[in-house]
Amino acid sequence: MLMPTLIGKIEPGDVIGRCRIIREIGRGGVGTVYLATHQTLQIEVALKVLSPSLSLDNPALAERFIRESQLAARIHHPNVISVMDAAHDEATGLYFIVLEYVGGGSLSWHLRHGPLPEAKALHIIAGIAQALVLAEENHIVHRDIKPDNIMLDLRGTAKLSDLGLAKHVIDSRTSLTLGGSYMGTPAYMSPEQARDAKVADTRDDIYSLGATFYECLTGVPPFQGETPYNIMSEVLTKPSPIPSALQPKISRSSDLICRKMMAKNRDLRYASARTLVQDLQLAQTLGDSGLNRLEAASFDLDSARARQQASTYGIETSADGVAVVPEIPGDSQAGPIHLPPVGPPRASDRGVFRAAILLVMLVTLAVLLLARFGPQPPYPFAKKMFAFVTGNPGAAPSQKSEPVNNPTPAATPAPAPEQNPATVPATPPAVVPIPVAPVANENPQPAFVPPVAPPANPGGVTNAVPAVPVNPALPLGPSPALPVAPATAFEARAVAESSLGNIVTDATGQAELLRVVGRRDSSSATPTTWTFYFYDQSVSTTHARIVTVTDGKVVKNDSDLLDSVHFLPYVLSYSEKDAMPNDKLVTDSAQALATAETLLPPSLTPSATQFELEQKDSVPMWKITLWARDPKGDEKQLGTVAILAEKNVVSRYDLNLDSVIPH
Repeated sequence: MLMPTLIGKIEPGDVIGRCRIIREIGRGGVGTVYLATHQTLQIEVALKVLSPSLSLDNPALAERFIRESQLAARIHHPNVISVMDAAHDEATGLYFIVLEYVGGGSLSWHLRHGPLPEAKALHIIAGIAQALVLAEENHIVHRDIKPDNIMLDLRGTAKLSDLGLAKHVIDSRTSLTLGGSYMGTPAYMSPEQARDAKVADTRDDIYSLGATFYECLTGVPPFQGETPYNIMSEVLTKPSPIPSALQPKISRSSDLICRKMMAKNRDLRYASARTLVQDLQLAQTLGDSGLNRLEAASFDLDSARARQQASTYGIETSADGVAVVPEIPGDSQAGPIHLPPVGPPRASDRGVFRAAILLVMLVTLAVLLLARFGPQPPYPFAKKMFAFVTGNPGAAPSQKSEPVNNPTPAATPAPAPEQNPATVPATPPAVVPIPVAPVANENPQPAFVPPVAPPANPGGVTNAVPAVPVNPALPLGPSPALPVAPATAFEARAVAESSLGNIVTDATGQAELLRVVGRRDSSSATPTTWTFYFYDQSVSTTHARIVTVTDGKVVKNDSDLLDSVHFLPYVLSYSEKDAMPNDKLVTDSAQALATAETLLPPSLTPSATQFELEQKDSVPMWKITLWARDPKGDEKQLGTVAILAEKNVVSRYDLNLDSVIPH
């Protein structure tokens, strides 16, 4: 077959279909775009001509190009470039599409002189996000959103090109040949799309739009390199850059929205285009005054949790979800990871090492002191600690079996039978009195008697008591013993609250609850460890007290939030308004899980779950992450379900069951 004359060179004045060529205005991996005049309608149009090499080498692809153009012609939206016609031109042998011509230039043309004003950038990205809502509703994935594919009309309205034309079924013959249209453009491509373009969904388009938003705010693409392979390596291995690092004057709202859009961990991105639109519109209208209403407002917190979850599997990640080498000092929430230079340890590193050693020593000493004295009220316990460390018996009442310079009857090795308990030296009121062994205890039984070390002279009679509580039924720790470990979050909450003391409570008498986390336990279908965050104004930095309950016992009760968020305490500064209304905490974890399981096939039962109870706009909500076993017995994460805590109804869900249901 001889190639028609026009294949290989199209000049102004040539006619393709009903369009007369004016000039070339763009070129890509699939074909070339020309400005042309539609001879019947007498209007300017954009004529996209499929590359002759593609149409000749793969006729089936050319026919699909036409069919999908016909489908794209049904899409009508103010932020989408309309398809007007598509056909095969018999005279030239070319396949073409006639598109609406937008005369304001491409976004890449507008970015040639640097970043855009933030308000203009928000307006453009919000418009394209509206187009993604339409694409999502029609199950269309664009796969190549970038400044070159966004056009602006003369009024400044942003329009997305090629929507509906880039969703072809990818196969080994076409994926490499078609380049950008199928595989995306490396600088704007999500990591998972870079690995396998077949798995792309709306979240990948959101990532690409986020990369475009980043360039609008900063004037440069998020990743750059000498070759596409260099850029793709950056996309796969480096955290996404933070816009405010280059442009500190941009608002916190825009910065968080862009970071959430560009998160390398797909689960940290916006789950839907509609949610993204809502955040962008809030940022446009309210700026940072509406920050707390944004879905992106919790991005730092969500990313910290994701890092903590990954660390339970021995995986260290950056803030936006890129797996990194463990223990890299530069890995922080504030920006990308910087590997330390090769050479001798820095002074700062040695200081960190010394601090870590000191911390370990202090923790070890605290454990020994607790083992020695047991749980005590703060003031007497501090006195005993001082006496134990300094060896000064005057610092606290001595419990040694051979006291020094104490001639009182209580220290006599062999007390006379007629000795009266009244002769025993008075004990400070805050200290629980320890009765002398042979004397009958006339006082009421104390709630708890701490164990005391064995006497130096076992043959003598001392004031030592057995190394077990007087009443074995009483617990050793601060939490009450339960006959059965709590099976639900609210049952565990009762145990946690019993260890709090006097902190803020509401009208119901319950502590102000900020957050609940039920950790995933691969050996159980439901968590056995629950962590509660209570509002505590006495905690100067974060105003939060963390209590962890495992198998019905309190295993942690303090205000140290650092280990829970990978040393990011500034993320977790709470106020009383962040506390959840207790009257809306109606649905317990077991009820929420039962509701979530209604979304699963009857034959599928979760092998493990993770719970998070938080609130959005004063609405407490359970976020349940489900795992199940595939036919081979391997655990797979199914996704998440959000349940309203007040009404026990599904708010939203994102589940992928293909990996665990046999086909």
